[in-house]
Amino acid sequence: MKKPTFHRSRKALAALSVLCFFAGSSAWATVVIWNLNPSASEGAVGSTSKTFTSSGYSITANGYAVGWPTHTPLGLYYKNQGGNIGLGITSTSDHELQGNGLYPTQFIQFDVSSIIDQGFTNGKLQIGSVSGSSNDTFVIWGSSKLGDAGSQIGGVYTSSSNLLFVNIAEFASYDFISIGALSGGVLPVGFQATLAPVPEISALFPIVGLVAAIATTQILRRRRIAQLRAGGPSSGGH
Repeated sequence: MKKPTFHRSRKALAALSVLCFFAGSSAWATVVIWNLNPSASEGAVGSTSKTFTSSGYSITANGYAVGWPTHTPLGLYYKNQGGNIGLGITSTSDHELQGNGLYPTQFIQFDVSSIIDQGFTNGKLQIGSVSGSSNDTFVIWGSSKLGDAGSQIGGVYTSSSNLLFVNIAEFASYDFISIGALSGGVLPVGFQATLAPVPEISALFPIVGLVAAIATTQILRRRRIAQLRAGGPSSGGH
């Protein structure tokens, strides 16, 4: 009576197939977006620093006025005016980051160290209120120190990048990413990064494959034995 065993083996193989499916599904990369004015508010944040959490992952924005030898912490502002919704600063009349044509006069720095440690890659910034008519431009920096804008990443971005997610080159090399206007005024809107597949999940594949192969071999072996017994000599004499 080998049929019950055969059926149990088939059920075990089916269960392994389901496990492979879910293990494979969990290995897909996850894109996380942080909205920098999640409630579309209008008014001062009440602090020079604000933490934003999305899907359980957090980044922190810090406002600064450019100065020498150090930059001065600057209050953050939720802006929702004229269709422009994002995170600005308290010190300008329109609450946007401004530049004097040579360098930014304020910047907002994002502490991304925690998501870098968690395996995020492919960081991107979304900047709004970038108008060609007012010659609005912006630049991005990366650094390893809070309050230090660091070195410029990429070139100068113009109105063609308005509300697009701009790629941050070598994103994983920096703990802090900063945004400032080179000329005119701009408004940070969102931040995006990609969480790579968890290596531990991928490591299950060879194990699951091995167990599936063993189960398949057992099924075929039992089937062969059953066939041999069914086709064996009769018990009668010659």
